[in-house]
Amino acid sequence: MNPRHLPSLIAVLVVLAATSAFALALWLQFAMDYTPCSLCVYQRLANLAVLVIVVLGLFWTGAAQRGLWLLASAYALAGAGLAGWQWHLAAVATHRVERCAAVHLLPGEHSFGSWGKDFASALSGHGSCAAAGARTLAGWPITHWSLVFFLICAVLLWLAQWLAGRLGKR
Repeated sequence: MNPRHLPSLIAVLVVLAATSAFALALWLQFAMDYTPCSLCVYQRLANLAVLVIVVLGLFWTGAAQRGLWLLASAYALAGAGLAGWQWHLAAVATHRVERCAAVHLLPGEHSFGSWGKDFASALSGHGSCAAAGARTLAGWPITHWSLVFFLICAVLLWLAQWLAGRLGKR
């Protein structure tokens, strides 16, 4: 394997992880009937931003690619911050179940035809962020999984851009 391909392989790994995480979030919502809160939706947006920006970076080289991957890592850190805040809410506020502000990022179901309701609800959240953050997956709170996912993505993207810069100078 050519070492020059290693940064792109790391970026592809991040793309696969982000796609899997988004698919898992949709599965939890639609198959397991977990209602997302507003922080869940903002984490999904951070995930989508990471996904799109990393994919765009795969089509560029040099400083532009490294810049895009650093931007994606900033979105990953934003997602980690949101997950950390939700973790905090779940830890200190679960006994006081209060509703977070509802968020609806897309227009209602009539705008997208027969799939409109599901499509719009994938980016809509309501309910208690503390209660949503206390839900578990494989014995661990979902907020913990989300925080670890975003931090790993940020580290991998830093590694990819650093390697791209080092290998590009050879």
